[in-house]
Amino acid sequence: MTGAGVSAESGVATFRDSGGLWKQIDPMKVATPEAFEADPRFVWEWYDKRRTQLKDCSPNPGHYAVAAMEKAKDDGFFLLTQNVDDLHERAGSLRLAHIHGKIYEVQCLQEGVIREDRRAPLPELPPRCPNCGAMERPNVVWFGEQIDQNAVLATESFLSQGEVDVVFVIGTEASFGYIIDWAQRARHPKGALIEVNPGRTTLTPYADLHLQGKSGEILPLLTQNL
Repeated sequence: MTGAGVSAESGVATFRDSGGLWKQIDPMKVATPEAFEADPRFVWEWYDKRRTQLKDCSPNPGHYAVAAMEKAKDDGFFLLTQNVDDLHERAGSLRLAHIHGKIYEVQCLQEGVIREDRRAPLPELPPRCPNCGAMERPNVVWFGEQIDQNAVLATESFLSQGEVDVVFVIGTEASFGYIIDWAQRARHPKGALIEVNPGRTTLTPYADLHLQGKSGEILPLLTQNL
């Protein structure tokens, strides 16, 4: 399970730390259905700026180390990320689910159709559905909305296949209850829960091993002999 800390080393802004996005703007103004309904152009300007900034970011050694884990374990591996960027995919990860959506996807408000649109900046704000002309929204999970149900199903499906040997929780403050719940459920008496994070989190007391530091520095050391 990965969070914003993994992508922070690629220059992607985090949300809750001292220099995070939510210190710069009230999330209620850009990350709620109500904010979008009140001023869709303002919300889209904020997301378009993020999309454009992400174009200049590249996967870091942490992303590549996670991809190496997948390559070594094949179908015995599953990645759940809270990040809306595509840096895991660009590093080579294939077996993954985005619990909070994807920033390069848009959803038609009329038909509900989700499509990928990687143009950044977008030529029109708000963007319009090419099929029906209705307004589109970012396909990300906002405050007050359910987490991505396809990602939930994928996670539950993986956990139902049997006991998990090792659970890595990387670069997240684990502030969401479902992350803590899944991490604890995936762990079993013979397994290990390993946390990689620069600081202690809500999950740290439950971890068998807490590796303090940046994922881009620690993970390559763990995966170099895979």
